Amino acid sequence: MSKISLHGFNNLTKSLSFSLYKLHYLRDINATQNYHAYVNEYFSANKLNVLLTNICQAIGGNVLNVAKQDYQPQGASVTLMISEEAQPTSLVAHLDKSHLCIHTYPEESPQNGTAIFRADIELSTCGVISPLKVINYIIKEFNADVIDIDFRIRGMTRDKQGKKTFDIDDIDNISDFLSPEITDSFCINEHSFNEQNLFHAKLRKKEIKLSDYFFEADTKNFSDKEQRSISEQLSKEIQELFTNTK
Repeated sequence: MSKISLHGFNNLTKSLSFSLYKLHYLRDINATQNYHAYVNEYFSANKLNVLLTNICQAIGGNVLNVAKQDYQPQGASVTLMISEEAQPTSLVAHLDKSHLCIHTYPEESPQNGTAIFRADIELSTCGVISPLKVINYIIKEFNADVIDIDFRIRGMTRDKQGKKTFDIDDIDNISDFLSPEITDSFCINEHSFNEQNLFHAKLRKKEIKLSDYFFEADTKNFSDKEQRSISEQLSKEIQELFTNTK
């Protein structure tokens, strides 16, 4: 698809949203307490600020302002106001402000040893850069088990002849922008409403490797029967998150 020559500024707003779910199995109260400490440290506002700054740089933006907050007993939020730059041959101008934000939702009380951590990320841009550039980076960074992705385009702009256009991105499905590694590792259920410029995909890991889910434990700490039971429990939890059913 050839690029559309636009008249002036691109007024389309492109928004990419994620809900990412990561599960861990906690074998006792000590593991639960240490897991909470891990979440508060690894997903603190300062650590999330670094992650969002990396995402901003990956799409070619500059951080203008940061607002961040840690919560008690756990959880954090970070919002970045970012600028976009047009660089055909050299720096031209800051075109407009966009935003990038993340909120974390750790479960305070794991059920039957299963802790579910959720992070919501939203990246909204207007101008020359597309948030779809970082879709694979975010999925890899969080190593999530279930992922909800929404992409939507709103607003309108004009081509050189003054004709309105409501989409300048060549997109049919979100999965078209996923790497082969990710499409091989996840089951994908997606819906595309092209006339509404609205796209949705939900991903679920195909395989459960127990060693990836044990927190401060190893498979040798559990009998074969216990491992089968835990694997079935995790599979059930992941499927329920994937289908929104219980």
